[in-house]
Amino acid sequence: MVSLFSNKKIVVVGAGAIGSFYGGLLKEAGFDVTLICRGKHLEAIKRNGLKIKSFKLGEKDIDIKASDKLDGKYDIGIISVKSQDTETACLMLQNHLSDDGFVVSFQNGVDNKEIIKRYFPENKILLATLFVGLHIDPPGVVNHSAAGNITFGAATADGKKYIDVLEEIFKVAGFEYKIDDNIEKVLWKKLLWNIAFNPLSALLESTCGKMVADPQIKDLMNRMVLEGVKAASFDGVKIEKEYYENVINMTKNLENYKTSMLQDIEKGKNPEVDGILMPIIRRHSEHGKEAPYCDTVYRALKFKYGSKFIYTPKLTVDVIVENSKGEILLIERKNPPYGWALPGGFVDYGERVEDAAKRELLEETSITVDEIKLLGVYSDPKRDPRGHTVSVVYYTKFDGGFKAGDDAKSAKFFPKDKLPSLIAFDHGEILNDYLALEK
Repeated sequence: MVSLFSNKKIVVVGAGAIGSFYGGLLKEAGFDVTLICRGKHLEAIKRNGLKIKSFKLGEKDIDIKASDKLDGKYDIGIISVKSQDTETACLMLQNHLSDDGFVVSFQNGVDNKEIIKRYFPENKILLATLFVGLHIDPPGVVNHSAAGNITFGAATADGKKYIDVLEEIFKVAGFEYKIDDNIEKVLWKKLLWNIAFNPLSALLESTCGKMVADPQIKDLMNRMVLEGVKAASFDGVKIEKEYYENVINMTKNLENYKTSMLQDIEKGKNPEVDGILMPIIRRHSEHGKEAPYCDTVYRALKFKYGSKFIYTPKLTVDVIVENSKGEILLIERKNPPYGWALPGGFVDYGERVEDAAKRELLEETSITVDEIKLLGVYSDPKRDPRGHTVSVVYYTKFDGGFKAGDDAKSAKFFPKDKLPSLIAFDHGEILNDYLALEK
């Protein structure tokens, strides 16, 4: 079956397990799909393609485009990041959506729409909720262990034409889906499940089935769900009793399933605690009420795993390369912010910063060095217009061949007294510090 919309360009921003799974299946169905991801998962997809291992669909090897940045215009932007990263995803996507393009939120939580509509017209926003068991292991491989249902709808009544486009695409891809005119209510219903299972599974380091089998924990889960039902009523959303009383029993094929929050904590990632529990706690507080069970679990999670669950600065590295002529190597950036910059990039989870510096230098210039020295750490929150980054800067000496790679448009050695005027980030300040060091 060929879709009327097969020429649509689709980008998945935040292609973790969910984004990679559905993006991969859309690519297999014949659509032009790009996954935006990072780290070892990105490296594995670039090297070997995306592999899906599904209890339902079998094994699939999918050749798909993957990158850590957006390039050009896209007709559909699927946002598939944790709630705390929604704004970052919107900043990435906002200048890359076609004139008639639209955004689809593949996310947990009920507050993402308010963030997304700061960047895109509300009638171009579709909201979706997914019941699916997925995890990445190893990088580049998505394991599908349960369910796979999508419910979606428009954020406003005048978003029907985008609903029609997405439905046609989902039909071609063979997705199990349904459209709901009251998608806000659907999102609240999904949040009730997340309230019950995600925080306690992370706190207790337990699977879903084990928690439900314990009468005391099951009772606590029910009490947290009731606080969620009350919070929904503050938004004018009424959840039927027959639904919320059955939430705890929605564990088919999930008896041994580790929730996404527990998986994130085990991998050292920032879990989606605020996106799941804070909508409940905050709405009660705004109405002069308390949500003692959700609040207690929230406080316990903060104590166990950290004082706050916040979006922290990204750790990056930069490398100053000087040749025997006293010239400095700079790369010309392909993507914004434009200009000349030092070779560098993000540090992957589990990677030492010095190893990241050597890796980024190799990826961007094909230069391999054995020895690098530390110049300093640069942490001005405004140093990178894309978001708060902290850079560990190294320097090294090198004579030999090089070529621009990765996101470098070109690479060139410049005399120290003839550096280009347009230097990106705070790299001009970094170079001044380096030149002062040499004196």
